[in-house]
Parts: sequence; C-alpha cells; structure tokens
Amino acid sequence: MKQSAFLHKSFLLVAMIGWAMMSSAQRYEVDRGRIYYGNEIVMQADARSFVDLGYGYAKDQYNVYMNGRVLENVDPASFRLKERSGRRPHDMEREEPVAHHRGYYKTKWNVYYGDKKLDAMASSFKELGGGYAKDAFNVYYCGEKVEGAWASSFKYTGDGYAEDSFDAYYRGRKLK
Repeated sequence: MKQSAFLHKSFLLVAMIGWAMMSSAQRYEVDRGRIYYGNEIVMQADARSFVDLGYGYAKDQYNVYMNGRVLENVDPASFRLKERSGRRPHDMEREEPVAHHRGYYKTKWNVYYGDKKLDAMASSFKELGGGYAKDAFNVYYCGEKVEGAWASSFKYTGDGYAEDSFDAYYRGRKLK
C-alpha cells in the first residue's frame, strides 16, 4: 500500500513538472539580447524591435513569428492580431491552454485563419461575423471556402445563418 501511494505521488509530481515545462515553453523570453521561445532560441529575431503579441505570435522589424517560427511572406509593419473583448491578447492572462489564435487576420498581402494561409485577396477581404468572411470572389466560414456562395451578395444574418441572392447557409453549409 505504501509503495502504491509513493508511485501515485511520484506520478503527480512528474505530471506537475511536465505541465509547468509545457506552459513555460509557450512564451517568448528575452535574455542577454537573445529571444527564446520555450527552450529554443529564435535565431532570426531582432531583440531591439521584438514584441510579444500573445497567443504564440510575436514580431520584430523583419519578421512575424508564430510559436517561435517565422511566418513566411508576412509583413511585420502591417501585421496585427484582432483584439478580443476590448483587451489586447498580450495583456490577457492565458485563459485556455492552447496558445493558438483562432480567427481571421490579414496583412498587407495575405489573409490567415489561425495559422492557415487562405487563398483570399487581402485588399477586398472583410469579416462578416459568426465565422463568415469574404473577399471580392470567395466566401469563407471558419477559414474554409464556402463552395458555390456568391460573394457579391453574401451577408451574415445571425445565429450561424447567412445568405446570398440564391441560397441560404448554416455554419458554412448550403441549406436545401
């Protein structure tokens, strides 16, 4: 019985240490002019202009980073995370264990949903609400293209529903 209790306590201790290491690995830190994401150095990062944006995102004057890796072809001058509930992501305590930002954001040239780059035109892209967005030619729901939807007349009507001139949609799927 004593050995079982010892194993149980040992398991809990190992689990707590692992959790602490995982949660610390999800943050950027500056040490002696170097940027670290968890235990890995971010080689390309410029410490003088580096800004932690929260949710695993950061940027400097040269690059935008997600989870310590460079996001290719993303302009750091125009990159912004969408503000939620009136607070910027880096001002918030981590309320959920996953450090990924979910939602649409765009740079000068590209559109993203989370860490997925969309085949969308940034110049005409706009969010409609309820997970829906569109550009001049396509409609998206939670980052996925809504096949057959007419972008020119598409609008979000609320509670997961949307419509264009010809069809109605619920959570990105055409209703029959």
